[in-house]
Amino acid sequence: MNKYDKSNEIHPTAIIYDNVTIGKNNKIGAYSVIGSNGEIRGVENFEGTVVIGDGNVISELVTIQRPAIVGQKTIIGNNNIIMAHTHIGHDASIGNDCELSSGTIIGGYTTIEDMVKIKLGCIVRNRKTVKRKSLVGMGSVVVKDVEEDTVVYGNPAKEA
Repeated sequence: MNKYDKSNEIHPTAIIYDNVTIGKNNKIGAYSVIGSNGEIRGVENFEGTVVIGDGNVISELVTIQRPAIVGQKTIIGNNNIIMAHTHIGHDASIGNDCELSSGTIIGGYTTIEDMVKIKLGCIVRNRKTVKRKSLVGMGSVVVKDVEEDTVVYGNPAKEA
């Protein structure tokens, strides 16, 4: 039984844990797993939550992890496109109107601000921030914060 707003389209094979709150008008694809425990060395009990806003497209085989600590959240804002095979680590925050292309890996405690585009096969290291209106080019590895309205690419990612 779907316990979320009827405006959401959730594929029957998607696994959504009880620690997840979902807004309205979201599409969640096949075999996605949302709200599973993150990986933090030495932590066994995860008690944080995942909060998903409105109007997101979360394609198939996406994983979104929850934090360990009560009151902490992994947040997905509004109107994002999160493409197939994307992983979003615990305690991460994705703003509004972002595009995370297929094969993207977002490390734990990472912040992706509004209107960011992360292209195919990128990795954003844990505890980094990609500021608003930035673009991370295909196949890039982000190991430093990305400033607002900047294009970066490469391994390690550098400003274009």
